[in-house]
Amino acid sequence: MEKLKQTISAYDAWEGLIIYINRIETFLETDFITAVENGKALIESICKTILSNTFEPYGETDSVNKLVSITLKRLGIFAENQISKFGSGMVTAMQNLGELRNNHGDTSHGKSIDELKNNRLEKLSAAFLVNSIEVMAVFLIEYYEIEFPNKEKETEEVVDYSDFNDFLDEEYGDVLVIGIPYPTSDVLLSVDRTAYGVKFQEYLGDLDGHI
Repeated sequence: MEKLKQTISAYDAWEGLIIYINRIETFLETDFITAVENGKALIESICKTILSNTFEPYGETDSVNKLVSITLKRLGIFAENQISKFGSGMVTAMQNLGELRNNHGDTSHGKSIDELKNNRLEKLSAAFLVNSIEVMAVFLIEYYEIEFPNKEKETEEVVDYSDFNDFLDEEYGDVLVIGIPYPTSDVLLSVDRTAYGVKFQEYLGDLDGHI
């Protein structure tokens, strides 16, 4: 997964993904189910990071294919709610990944000779899926880091959060951390960006309701 390693080295914020890459490379030949599980976890981590950083809500128990779909939509890869060919392929790959895990996750029982032969085919399939995971991971990271900021500047106005921050600070006061007061808005943004984004959308909805 050298291409993914190079991509991560270019953006320090993603270096935590190395743990998944190491596990995938370690287990791919000997325990492909574990390798696939870590590939799934890698994609989930990328999607959740992007969604959190862009204040897009998601469920902690959302399936990997749902997370991929939400992420692609947030990045603007889904145009007018129509799935692009590439985006559709990514989601389908993640669905197949989940099916592979569910269908072949139990390795505790003995296998017949024919089943062992089939396992070799399964390993080839897993290797293909892991390569697909790398393509997906690199695409999502590079699109988010390179294309998405430019797209946001072109399609969206700069959002002013100052009124919202003032509202939070006035409504909830300061938060004490070891006896030191900090503005609620700063604490919420630092601790849970997703909750901050959800609260901001609720704030905007309340404003619209009073117009």
